[in-house]
Amino acid sequence: MKQVHIWVFCISLLSCVQFVNGQEQELIEIEVSDSLDTKEKTPLSLRFGADLYRLIRSQTSDEYNSYEIVGDLRIRENLYIAMELGTIDFTQQSERVNFTTTGSYYKLGFDFNMYDNWEGMDNHVVLGMRFASSAHRQKLNSYQLLDRNPFWQDPETIIASGFATGESDNLSAMWLEFVVGFKVQLVKNVYAGLSLRLNRLLNDTPPKNFDNIYIPGFNSKTEDNKFGAGFNYTLSYRIPFRFKK
Repeated sequence: MKQVHIWVFCISLLSCVQFVNGQEQELIEIEVSDSLDTKEKTPLSLRFGADLYRLIRSQTSDEYNSYEIVGDLRIRENLYIAMELGTIDFTQQSERVNFTTTGSYYKLGFDFNMYDNWEGMDNHVVLGMRFASSAHRQKLNSYQLLDRNPFWQDPETIIASGFATGESDNLSAMWLEFVVGFKVQLVKNVYAGLSLRLNRLLNDTPPKNFDNIYIPGFNSKTEDNKFGAGFNYTLSYRIPFRFKK
């Protein structure tokens, strides 16, 4: 009888040990699974919007018609692939020359967010770079000759036909942009942003007997200066999504 009690005790003890080991194994598996799920989440998000400055100016000026679409794709915690696409139809008077620029452009590069957000915030202070290119045409509408000692004609005569006037097609330009700006989250997934651009022209195709005084996306250009500047003021919406490996 004594032997029976000893066997029952041993079997009960082994059962308890096996039960405790099983519980510990389940806890370890749960912790490892939760840890893997956390590490495998990739913070991807797509954000797109428009430049409000160009839209507002297009509505208030008869000589200016332009829009620009902006977007970025988050690929790391603070790293974004960024792009801008735009078109413009702009007539302006530059000194003694009146001309119209029509064309489109694209800009592709990256933004790096330098701002360390508090819990629950999603604001951005960014530094970035773009490679940009335009395809456009220039039309010289009219010009005035600079003649300080006129003999045959009035020095203020406007020339609207003949030499150099008319439209030049198949023009292009390429440049680099250095970007600094910020984005502020207004409400969940809606952002207002402002960015300043310093442009460095790489090359361009000027029209015959004229020049690219204005390049879509690059803005004003002078013959002796390869640098330009610009800005945009954007309103954008973010589409968040996540993947697991």
